[in-house]
Amino acid sequence: MTTEIKEKLDQTDEAQDENQETVSIRVEDLIVGRKINNPIYDSNGVLLLAAGSVVNSRFKQLLRDRNMPDVNIHNQDAAAVSLSAAFSGDSALDPGQGIFSTELTEKLDKLIESGSMFVANTGPAVRDSMVIHGCKGYDQEHREKLFEQQQEFGESLDGMMRGALNGDVPKGSEIAGMAASYLTQLTADADSVISAAAEAGKDETLSQHCLQMSLLGMAIGTELNLDETNVRNIGLCGLVHDWGMVRVQDKIGSWRRKLNPIDRMEVQKHPIFSLEMLEDVAGIPSVVPVVCYQVHEQPNGLGYPRNRTQNMIHMFARILNVAHCYVSLTTSREDRPALMPYAAMEYLLRQTNDKTIDSAPMRALLNLLSLFPVGSFVTLTDGSAARVIRRNQNLYTSPIVQIIQTADGKAADPMDPDNILDLNKSHHEIDQALPTPGKDEIDLSSELFDGQI
Repeated sequence: MTTEIKEKLDQTDEAQDENQETVSIRVEDLIVGRKINNPIYDSNGVLLLAAGSVVNSRFKQLLRDRNMPDVNIHNQDAAAVSLSAAFSGDSALDPGQGIFSTELTEKLDKLIESGSMFVANTGPAVRDSMVIHGCKGYDQEHREKLFEQQQEFGESLDGMMRGALNGDVPKGSEIAGMAASYLTQLTADADSVISAAAEAGKDETLSQHCLQMSLLGMAIGTELNLDETNVRNIGLCGLVHDWGMVRVQDKIGSWRRKLNPIDRMEVQKHPIFSLEMLEDVAGIPSVVPVVCYQVHEQPNGLGYPRNRTQNMIHMFARILNVAHCYVSLTTSREDRPALMPYAAMEYLLRQTNDKTIDSAPMRALLNLLSLFPVGSFVTLTDGSAARVIRRNQNLYTSPIVQIIQTADGKAADPMDPDNILDLNKSHHEIDQALPTPGKDEIDLSSELFDGQI
């Protein structure tokens, strides 16, 4: 018995000695196909991977299944299995330092760490002035104007991004004007504006991505009872937060594809590039750089560029992160088609469990779009096909829909008010979600979806 205890103590001492020679590496940073020369243990000294083994996808998934966001790697192996370690001055990459630091980011980091990022309303909540349309269709004439405006805003924003990259600094008032216009339209008919923006954004350019994020972020902020100034600032941040991607695109080409570790590192630098491009823009509220810096952070600490956790991420950034995830999932990439809106919503609800996204803005998004999002297509229990046109308060599974095709496949009259149904008051229910016509969308069961946002 004494010998057995001594052996266990010796093993524990060896494990502790081993831990002193290891560094913590994010599981997501491990490079598949790289060989380790030293064993990998968990915090209890249990062997996870033997010396001489090769890191593979199965090993990474095993660590995820064990809820291990980080793993201790021997100093001698760190640089070989992780670019984050390889590109740091020391083998151990300090997660607080992120990818790289500049004088500008250091100032923002000090502000963030001071804990002075609270949000307070100074006026009435925008939600109090929202017009609720109930079981009513869209104003088609107004909708056409929305499509035209979305196209114009996209071209204007693209010009601003390109100009800022080349030293031609845009005016902050021009950007703020877009956010103010969106706010006015949201209060008049949020459902119509959000669905029109999604349709107009089918060209999937960076500028349209920013426009959709801005609009959706403002709508989420409204749902969270923020006032006009706060909602407008969210919209402004959404419009400019990804400007640094223009610089990344020029270096690596399209980012909507499966990225290798080097390209992923370039993408993760874009918040800092955005800050540099916005530094000389006059009239930008002081909150904007902080939010743009943090949009891609995650409450669980696995975001970038600084691995911040929930309480160290600005509320506006957490809101825009949810908007970014939804827009990205419902947008096609080179390596996968877009997710169906229902599938995207279902996937994001799961992401709140491990705090990949913040639950409060996610709940607001659910209230805003419903489980079957505004603009998506469904079949009803009578066999007819319909389009979701409005949310129905907090009745997530019973939105307001417009019949577009009868059960026998005939087109329904779009002008007939009887074809607009409040599913909470109808004997019909949603039977299944459908892909958007002409968009080759997939659901979560598709092998083409790898879980990457």
